[in-house]
This record gives sequence, C-alpha cells and structure tokens, in this order.
Amino acid sequence: MYAPKYNQEKDWDTVAAFIRQNSFGLLVSIDDGLPTGTHLPIELAEKKPGEFVLRGHIANANPQSKTFTTGQTFMAVFMDPHSYISSSWYAKEKIPTWNYIAVHIYGTLRIQTAGELVESLSHLMERYEAGSAQPVKMSDISEKELHNNLKAITGFELSIDRVDTRFKLSQNRNDHDYFSVVDHLKESGDDHSMRIAMEMEKRRERK
Repeated sequence: MYAPKYNQEKDWDTVAAFIRQNSFGLLVSIDDGLPTGTHLPIELAEKKPGEFVLRGHIANANPQSKTFTTGQTFMAVFMDPHSYISSSWYAKEKIPTWNYIAVHIYGTLRIQTAGELVESLSHLMERYEAGSAQPVKMSDISEKELHNNLKAITGFELSIDRVDTRFKLSQNRNDHDYFSVVDHLKESGDDHSMRIAMEMEKRRERK
C-alpha cells in the first residue's frame, strides 16, 4: 500500500485498536494466478505477550479455502472510516481528496485444530453477543447442530509478518486548512465524517 511517511501509523497500540474496532475485514490470497478474497470477521489475538495473530474462519464451500494449504503469503485488509475532502475547505489549493484509515496485514496462514476453532468461535460469540438483550452462548447450541456447522467451516490463524498502514488525515496541511477540514467534516454530520474529524482532532491541537 502506498503511504507517505507522514501518513504512516507506527504505534502498534493505535493500529491494534483500529483492527479491533474495524474487525470485519477482507482476506486476500492468490488462486490459479488470480487474486481472490472473502469479507469476514477477523479477530486480533495476543497468543502471548507481544505476539499477535489474526483469527477467523470461512466456509469449506468457499473456493478460497483451497488456498489455505499453499504456504503463500495472505493479506488481510481493514478499512473504515473514510470521507471526501472538498478543496473548497482549503485557503488556496483547489484539488479535492479523500481522507481514510486503512491497515494491511501480511502473513502466512495455519489451519486451526478443531479445538482451536471452537475456542475462536466462542470468543467471537462472546464479543458480539455481549450487547444483545438475550446473549447466546456456545453452550446454548446443541451438540449435533454445532458438530454439523463445524464440519462446514475451516478456522485459520494468520501470522503478522508485515504491517502497512495509511492514516490519511490531512497531516501535510497547515493548521488553517487542517482545522477547516475538521470543522467542515463535523458540519457534514454523517458517521464517517465525524469519525475522521475526531481522529484528526486527537492528532493536532488548535493554537
């Protein structure tokens, strides 16, 4: 991913928090010379202090599953939020652009054991059922139904060998243009614009 130095995020805690907040990602691999991808929840996990991996699962019927045993490098893409930046918000320049946050993770994939898959699914359910009025737990699923569903999916663990980031947040703009962008994004009022504005405000103080 192309990213000028001033757009790169080097703080791992910031990157990790972004992945956890935007964990519905895109898993990309190569199948017969062509890129193939699946949109799915991909969870960041710390196996031991300082060692992080990505975990998820896909349907066995998904053609991408056959790339899991190739030993190739996979890419996981996480992106959100993003917002159009009008050139009318600048004092002089007239070229519009787009602000966004994206993280690309590269690593090798290992197929999970049956026990690891069940554990990963349990953590996934616990996380996303937490806000439900009547949370469902793994123990609520009948053994037969669980067994039948486990047979239909493959769990994976992806190493984190390389991390590319682009937090494109108008870092190359002077204070006037920077905070003009922030104010106009806030006026837009939509979720993406507000989140970009909030991220920008965290990174530079008004003088």
